[in-house]
Amino acid sequence: MPSHGQYTTEKVKYASHGDTVAGVLFFPTNVTKPPGVVVTGPYSFVKEQAPLQYATRLADEGYAALIFDPRTVGESTGQPRRQENPKMKNEDMVAGLDYLSARGDVDSSRLFLVGICQGGPESLDVASYDGRVTGVASVSGYYRDHETDIYMICAGCVAWTPGADIAAMKMPTPEQGEALYRARLERARKARELYDQTGEVVYQPLVDPKAADPETGSLAGLPGPVVWSWYGPWTLKGFENRYAVMSDVDHFDYTTVPGVAKLNKPALLIHGDNCMNAAAAKRHYDSIPTSQKKLIWNNEVSHFQHYDQPDCVDRNVGDIAAWFAEIK
Repeated sequence: MPSHGQYTTEKVKYASHGDTVAGVLFFPTNVTKPPGVVVTGPYSFVKEQAPLQYATRLADEGYAALIFDPRTVGESTGQPRRQENPKMKNEDMVAGLDYLSARGDVDSSRLFLVGICQGGPESLDVASYDGRVTGVASVSGYYRDHETDIYMICAGCVAWTPGADIAAMKMPTPEQGEALYRARLERARKARELYDQTGEVVYQPLVDPKAADPETGSLAGLPGPVVWSWYGPWTLKGFENRYAVMSDVDHFDYTTVPGVAKLNKPALLIHGDNCMNAAAAKRHYDSIPTSQKKLIWNNEVSHFQHYDQPDCVDRNVGDIAAWFAEIK
């Protein structure tokens, strides 16, 4: 078992597409020239959330672990603020690999990616085209295909109370989900047109504890009590509860399906029936062509428990470190 806290922390900055990304590097004190890992978080993440939990433990396992605020978010620069653009986050991830590669005290021949929720399949995507990546792990992924986007929108319409069986709740019909999806895209396109014409940015709450109406949807990006149960407490800690509505154009235009289907790097996927759209995780895993892949299926914990519940993160990082150690 690794000793806890065997690392130093360093605030870092690196360039990404004309902007400055703010990050923190957790550097192990008991390893000379350790391997590096870039950790990417969920939809709308800041580095202090799930990435922090994984980076500290990965550093204890002997990895130089980099976490970051995506451009337009947190301490990073970029305008307009609070864009939810997965392609930009992938670019920031690649820029993080650039940063680690340029440091003389990190083993640039052993660079890894770890992603939580949306950051998971994004990490798989980047690993499919960046030759520097040695291996990759995805935890409780928001696997980006159309079915999962509809799943996410419909989940926001479910009323929920603590202790209730989420799986047994009645979701909107597929037809209602498609209609809500189209309505969000139309709203986003209008916001994009307004921004292009006037520079005005339309914002709405990112999260809202109220469930969305299955007929009309919600103004929030991630509505509903299930999502609020995790994001809500963060709003009391200064988490910026808004997003640029035009982001949905780029968000829903992105898919991880083609990249994952050509991934030839060793890949670990951690998921379960109580995580977001389990069927999509299995589809993505089955599509990975390499034989060096592993699926850990855990039905004992829920989606958000993978973010920062200590025993769950401990177990996940132990599995990730063991997997990475097998890669030659």
